[in-house]
Amino acid sequence: MLRRSTVLWLVAALAAAVAAVLPAAHAQAPAARSFDVLQLNLCNSGDEACFSAGKAVDAAIQAIHQRRPDVVTLNEVCASDITRMTAETGYRWEFTPVGDAGTGDPARCRDGRGDFGVAILAHPDVGAPGKPVEQQFAAQDTSGVQRVLLCVPYSQVSACTAHLSETDGQVAADQCHELAGVATALGAQAVLGGDLSLVAGGAPDVQTCVPEGWYRKDDGSVQHVFAMDTFHFERAETLPIEGTDHPGLLVQTTR
Repeated sequence: MLRRSTVLWLVAALAAAVAAVLPAAHAQAPAARSFDVLQLNLCNSGDEACFSAGKAVDAAIQAIHQRRPDVVTLNEVCASDITRMTAETGYRWEFTPVGDAGTGDPARCRDGRGDFGVAILAHPDVGAPGKPVEQQFAAQDTSGVQRVLLCVPYSQVSACTAHLSETDGQVAADQCHELAGVATALGAQAVLGGDLSLVAGGAPDVQTCVPEGWYRKDDGSVQHVFAMDTFHFERAETLPIEGTDHPGLLVQTTR
């Protein structure tokens, strides 16, 4: 028969062994990390009624400072806006102008503010960017604007954006499918955000261009964020952005 002292020693030794193993097991599973995407349409070309002479850029910079998203997808911005935003936030940038169908040149913002287009800003923690994918959509409407997509493969994730046709719903749907296809080809860690000019439950329905293995969140209207399901959805929020007729759409995830 074992003495009581021997039993107590064996129990203590077993407990110590279990305690030593459990932390090691937990250490093998990395903690989930937050990953947030902010979609913005700044309406800053100078050609639309919603133009506010740069107030939307001020509000966007403030939102980035306050919320520190990992990726910001931007539509209806000028090259000079991006220069300022990156200087004041420290984010990396990629910018692609939309085309002028009449001239074949990049569309321009008013008052000498540079090319007009779409952009992606990325927090430095997202990693170094690879070669961006920049292309005009195969489907185009007759508005005179040649819509484009922009995707950037960073070392940790890939991000895409576009502003789709505002005048032809079927063209917007075709562009949405092309955008989703390019984003999917970038790999298992990809997100996209944009003013897709389509709504859930509409005709065409934006949900029809969400690829298998992805999910979609929106601002209740035409702005959407798509994410591969490796990004676990936490919550979505709209942010007031002064100077534009679109709110900011912030989608918070973990991965």
